[in-house]
Amino acid sequence: METKFDFNDGSNDDLKKNASGLFKSVNISLKRVFSFQNEVDKNMVVNSIKSDISMRGTTAWILVCSILIASVGLNANSTPVVIGAMLISPLMGPILGLGYSISTNDLQTFKSSVTNFLVMVVISVVTAFIFFSIFPLREESSELLARTRPDIRDVLIAFFGGLALIIAKTKKENLSSAIFGVAIATALMPPLCTAGFGLAIQNIDYALGAMYLFSINSIYIIIATYLVLKFLRFPLVNYTNATNRKNINRYISFTSLLIMIPAIITFINVMNESKFNAQGKDFISKELKGLSNYDYLKSVTSYNYNQGDDPEIVINNYGQKTISEDFLDVLNNKKMDYSALKDVKLIINQGSTNSNTFIKELRLRDSIELANKSDEVNKLSLEIEALKNLSKEKLIFEKISNEANLIYPDLKEFEIYEKLGTNFNSTTKDLVVRVKWDTLLNTLEKNKLNISLKRWLEFQFDNRSFILEN
Repeated sequence: METKFDFNDGSNDDLKKNASGLFKSVNISLKRVFSFQNEVDKNMVVNSIKSDISMRGTTAWILVCSILIASVGLNANSTPVVIGAMLISPLMGPILGLGYSISTNDLQTFKSSVTNFLVMVVISVVTAFIFFSIFPLREESSELLARTRPDIRDVLIAFFGGLALIIAKTKKENLSSAIFGVAIATALMPPLCTAGFGLAIQNIDYALGAMYLFSINSIYIIIATYLVLKFLRFPLVNYTNATNRKNINRYISFTSLLIMIPAIITFINVMNESKFNAQGKDFISKELKGLSNYDYLKSVTSYNYNQGDDPEIVINNYGQKTISEDFLDVLNNKKMDYSALKDVKLIINQGSTNSNTFIKELRLRDSIELANKSDEVNKLSLEIEALKNLSKEKLIFEKISNEANLIYPDLKEFEIYEKLGTNFNSTTKDLVVRVKWDTLLNTLEKNKLNISLKRWLEFQFDNRSFILEN
């Protein structure tokens, strides 16, 4: 008896049902996790966005203060201060207003947002310009320079930051932590301060680079706001036909792509520069490692990525053993194995006649400096010796004058000095003692005292000649 099995006895249907049930379950779970439409209070969102648009009164003063704080932070290269300024700045208001008004075709809000956006930019840039024009310290800190070369990464930060911001704003209870985080991540305040700094130091490239970064941040926050509010189906305030809505979408797409192109180019340049530096260091490490002065050559090698020109690797071999021409040819051939170094100029500055002359000049300069310092030391030694002699003479004078005062109580003034004289053939230097006696004494008494004082001084001066004057 033959037994037959039917493999299509309904098991496939059961598998299909189970798979369908699993898919539905996963789909429901994902919707529960990621869906946020039910948490949206559209009236609250509209009122919140519109109330933050105005840049007048209190908001304007808060903006000025936050700009000044950010300017100080950028000048001092202090990240915490810059973050604090971004947290209190009201820059998001007009930008969200633009995104909302474009998505809902609210012409009145659009006009108000554009006006307040321009007021915001002018106040910010002018405030930063005045600060950096007046403030005496205007170093180009890393915090400032970081805002002058935006690239595609700044586009992504602005877009995803804008998404997080508008999603947080649509929740019935605003997620303040998300809003503050977006304010820090998108960094609207520092580019405006950097633009003011660029204008203050008359560096137009800095100002344009900073304003480009601000434009990226603003436009992609507007685009993110537009997309989220369209997804949530916020009602149109002024209804338009399908053609006009398509035109708006085209304008937004064109603008977003246009603003992205320079950022992509800058990002490609940054990647190429990073690749050049990495491969350049790898090239030097591998190809020069066998040389006896490898450590020295590695430490004095510079990598110059000249944007727009051929990049250079410069090896300064001054004062070291000369690298042969054959080895230079080998290095030029070896660099072709590195994709980022094929067009690199390999420059080796080494001990040529010019370099020897340069070193001799350096040594001559050093010897001159040493001779000058030696003269300065000798002059200081002479001054010190003169001070010592002066101090010694002062002690002798005090001793003689005190004794003279005790021996001759009628002596009222006592002075010792040297007198220079000349007959235009020779110069004489005489020691002079000038005294003044009591006015009550007559001439005879004064003469006797002068004779006595002169004998006493001859003993004190060890018979050195001197002139006694009254």
